[in-house]
Amino acid sequence: MIRYREAEAVAVRERATVCGLPLARYVREVSLGAAPRERRHRSVDELVQQLARIGNNLNQLAHEAHARDQYPMEARVDAALMELRTAIQQVASDSDGPRKR
Repeated sequence: MIRYREAEAVAVRERATVCGLPLARYVREVSLGAAPRERRHRSVDELVQQLARIGNNLNQLAHEAHARDQYPMEARVDAALMELRTAIQQVASDSDGPRKR
């Protein structure tokens, strides 16, 4: 049994909610040394998924260009793919802030 002052209890409940965890699980994880992260906003998750799909399509185009010995096209697709991967990593790392659904 853990006892909190009212203000402390409110703060712990709010933090659990921001992390998207039930209160008991949040308290258990924190007391065992975990640092639960705030959830990302759903729109960020959707954006990362869309970027990943585009990257998959670019990767398929690069393989096709390589198979047909179209090296100039392959180089352009590879460059676009690298740029996309960088964008995905940037979006994912920038969104490590507040996570909300």
